[in-house]
Amino acid sequence: IPDNAKNILEVGCSEGLFCKAMQRPDREIWGIEMNPEAAQKATTSCTFVLAGDFNQVFDQLPKNHFDCVVFNDVLEHIYAPWETINMVKQVLKPTGVLVSSIPNFRYIANMITEVLWHGDFQYKPEGGILDDTHIRFFTSKSICRMFKEQGYEIITHEGIRPCKSWKEKLFINLTLGKLKDARFKQFATVARQVKL
Repeated sequence: IPDNAKNILEVGCSEGLFCKAMQRPDREIWGIEMNPEAAQKATTSCTFVLAGDFNQVFDQLPKNHFDCVVFNDVLEHIYAPWETINMVKQVLKPTGVLVSSIPNFRYIANMITEVLWHGDFQYKPEGGILDDTHIRFFTSKSICRMFKEQGYEIITHEGIRPCKSWKEKLFINLTLGKLKDARFKQFATVARQVKL
């Protein structure tokens, strides 16, 4: 989150824990949350909270207003996330940024345990990369491509939550860099609109 961001929107803010972490006296924090009970709780951490999904409440958002729009583990739950990030440009200031955290389908534990070892692709109710509420799956390359195709330039794109197992690290090293992106469970991306 840029330090100079004053007006911030978190899409999928849940009960507002991340919003609370972003609070400062000089900031206006907005949240969007589909779960009505969680949205109600988020009102203690956000200046404004809209209950519903992004498309439902989009018309209630001020245009050209936000310095930063955040999607923490949300875009993979949306049917057409590329349309969503394209819409975000309307609510961002020209200098504003979109910040996202997206699970990495190529994460080494996912690839070895699920796909290679078990030869299966089974959704799980308890969360993780194969969470049964995930509609889209991404790799580092496909995340960057999605942003670029929707008129964004990538400011930063880095892996977060690296694997800890020495066996996984060894396997990645043996691929001579081919699977270096598989070390990370998620990718954090900061992107801004390409200026025309």
